[in-house]
Parts: sequence; C-alpha cells; structure tokens
Amino acid sequence: MYHGEVIRKIRRSKGLTQKEVYLGIVSKSYAIEFEKGNHSISATLLLDILERLSLDMDEFLYISQDYRLNEQADYIFRYSNYSNNYDLPALYQLLQELQEQQGPIANVHVAEVRSRIRIIEATNKTGSYTPDVVLSEDKATIIQYLTNLQTWTLQEIQLFANTLEFIEGEKQLLFFKQLSKSLELYKNYDRGREIFCSLLVNLIRETLDENLLDYAEVLIEQLLLLSTEYKECFHRLCAKFFKGVLLTKRGNANGQTESEMVLKILYELDYAPLAKELESLL
Repeated sequence: MYHGEVIRKIRRSKGLTQKEVYLGIVSKSYAIEFEKGNHSISATLLLDILERLSLDMDEFLYISQDYRLNEQADYIFRYSNYSNNYDLPALYQLLQELQEQQGPIANVHVAEVRSRIRIIEATNKTGSYTPDVVLSEDKATIIQYLTNLQTWTLQEIQLFANTLEFIEGEKQLLFFKQLSKSLELYKNYDRGREIFCSLLVNLIRETLDENLLDYAEVLIEQLLLLSTEYKECFHRLCAKFFKGVLLTKRGNANGQTESEMVLKILYELDYAPLAKELESLL
C-alpha cells in the first residue's frame, strides 16, 4: 500500500476531512491524487501531515507495513528477546536466516548472534558468564565495522552496547568517547535513552569486573541520572545493584545487602537469566 493510501485510511478512521489534514500543506487536487497513490510527497510535508494526524513517523511506518516491524527493528526485537531469555533454538533459527543474507550489516549481525549463542552455551555448561568463547573472527568483524564509522547513530550505539564485552578495554574506551557526544542529543528521545541505558549497564558490568571502581562510580551516577522514567525501571534496578557491588568492593558490608535485594526483585519478576548474569559479579 502506498503512503497516500495509508494516510487516507488513517485520516478516515480518525474522522478527519481532507481540509483538516492538508490545508496549507498541499492543494486539494494534489491531496486527492496523493491519497489515491498517484502522487508522492516529500519527507518534510509527510511529517507535517502526520502531525495533523497526531502520529509519529515510527508508528506510521509500522502501520504502512501492515503492523510489522522493519527489518532492522525486527532483528533487534528478536535478538534482544531471544538473548535475554537464553532461547538457543530461536537464536539458531535467527542465525540461519542471517547467514542467507549478504552485505556488511548482515555479516555483523551473524557475528553478533553467533557470539551470543557461544556465550549462552558456555554459561549453561559451566554456570559462569564469560565472553572468552567468542570467535576471534567474529570479534574482528564487529570491531572493524565500528572502527570504520564516521557517525554514530542509534543502530551502531546499540550494536556496541550488545557486543562491548567482546571488545578489548582500550577499544571500549575509544568507542565510548566517540559516541558519548551523542548522549545529550538523544537523552530526550525514548528509544535513544533506552539504548544509552543498556549501554551503561553493560559498560558498568565490565568496569566492575575489571575493578575499575572510580570509572564504574561515574558511570553508575550517569545511569541513575538517565533512568528517571518508570520505563527505565529495570535499568535503575541495575544501577542500584551495581552501587551495591561497588560498596562491597570498597569494603562496605551494606553493599551485599543492597545487591541481593535487587536480585530478589528480578527473580520475583521472572528475570532469572538477567539476574544470574548480574549475580556473577558478587
């Protein structure tokens, strides 16, 4: 379905006239042909029309694709869901689908999924979370892709967040310095804030594991400042957990109690795989 036809369907479902939607944006005759699918429209004008419909671009694209996620969003949704639930059969299915695709992005996704599978399998076997089982060629694929970036958008920031445990400390720091400039730009954008929160969670876990306590403390405070909305409840719980670990590592007995309280909440909410990952820091 063309964009104009989707707009017409949405406009009618909201009980709006063409005049209410298009006045001052395009002419009546152009609007009629646009809604028939005979005319295209610029992105700027489309945004103006969507504003009249009280609709953002993400939702419009989701509707226009028959309520399906686009390819990248679908990948992120599936990868995150399968990884967080340690769903190995689903991850293997995703890997098989990706291996049938071509191009640099597909290669990076293959490396990312294959690495996650190896980590989960090792964790299930040994009971310990370790990224050491990741193939060197998969690490190289991910690092090379990130190294070649000129600009960091959310897609690349999310990739770094999901794979930073595979990356050596010096490279981690370099990449984080490059992308941290984007934090101010994205902090008021829900999806951007969510991705940065996830990045901080993973980075804090790494710094605590390496006993970089002063660095971890700064990152924890950043995470607490960023995770103020109820939608970031999980990330805030992680910040509280990390704060407890930090206290414990500095010899404060209250830290263990604080961390264990967070773990209890996560287990109660059926987030056992995530809780076990965090528990490995104690």
